[in-house]
Amino acid sequence: MPNTANRSRYFLDVEPELRNRFKAFAALQGKTMKEWLTEAIIAKLEDEIDSVEGLSALADTEGTMSLEAYLESRNG
Repeated sequence: MPNTANRSRYFLDVEPELRNRFKAFAALQGKTMKEWLTEAIIAKLEDEIDSVEGLSALADTEGTMSLEAYLESRNG
């Protein structure tokens, strides 16, 4: 039996129709519901991290110039 000392269990109330949908998707991919849900959670987490990093990059102004300065440099 695998060591479950470092694992947490979460109980999720899901509507039967939604449960049947993700159970079907998991089965079509040859996965258990646990595997399918874990992959879905990881994908969502990675998307959220990418979004935060992208927004942070947009806020970084180091090494940039204003539009006015850029246009002046092109005309100058």
